[in-house]
Amino acid sequence: MSKKYSYLLSLTLVFIIPVLVSGYFVLPSIKPQTLTVFVLLVTIVGSLWDLWATRHGKRDPVWIWAFNHKDTIGIRLLGLPIEEYLFYIFSSVYVVFIWKTIELASETGNGDLYLIIPALGVWTLISIAIPYKLSPKRDRMIG
Repeated sequence: MSKKYSYLLSLTLVFIIPVLVSGYFVLPSIKPQTLTVFVLLVTIVGSLWDLWATRHGKRDPVWIWAFNHKDTIGIRLLGLPIEEYLFYIFSSVYVVFIWKTIELASETGNGDLYLIIPALGVWTLISIAIPYKLSPKRDRMIG
């Protein structure tokens, strides 16, 4: 697989798979209009922050905000990789779906949900840790 798909693959593993699993249980309780407003607000605020941080960048002595453009597909919008906008969309949906899963588990006492919630958390951590550990040290921003 080409390195340029790394960020997109990470987004899929970290967010999409848990959303599909939790969505199986909570989709009927999701209000599309409310979810859309939440996702748009998070995406707008997050993107504005990213735009400021990446442009402010190198003037700051402790600056670490950058994108490894070798790991992105190359499509940019206002200077940010398209994957960054997808990050805000996917992570927003992820948060809402996980929250609704926790809510449903506490309301119904469904034991399966009490097993699924930590399993999704572990899945997310592993999906972040393994690619990081497998990446060459020169590509890492930290350690």
